[in-house]
Amino acid sequence: MIFNRTESQQDVPEDSTKDPLHRFRNWRSFLAAAIAVNLLFAYGMWNNTADPDVAIWFKVLVWLPFNAIATALYIVFMLKLGKACDTNNQTGGVFYRLISGFMIGANWIMLFTA
Repeated sequence: MIFNRTESQQDVPEDSTKDPLHRFRNWRSFLAAAIAVNLLFAYGMWNNTADPDVAIWFKVLVWLPFNAIATALYIVFMLKLGKACDTNNQTGGVFYRLISGFMIGANWIMLFTA
């Protein structure tokens, strides 16, 4: 038995339809976190490709799968954030499309130049 509840709290039924993951459905925050992880990954991998004998293995086994996943993720950001801003008459849809496109291009350019 809970003694700290008031009568008004006991009368209110729990909302079973409430989304428990509502905090994780913010696409803008997810984009910021993805960019931060992407920058950390690129910083960590840039020095690992200094040895020409093993650089190709780092590219094939680590960078290529990461770039494929990151590209798919940025395309989703491009679609979700651009469409959400356009349908809600908010500015920023073009910005999110540009930043996502820039990150896709930067990932692949960095892979081929490393």
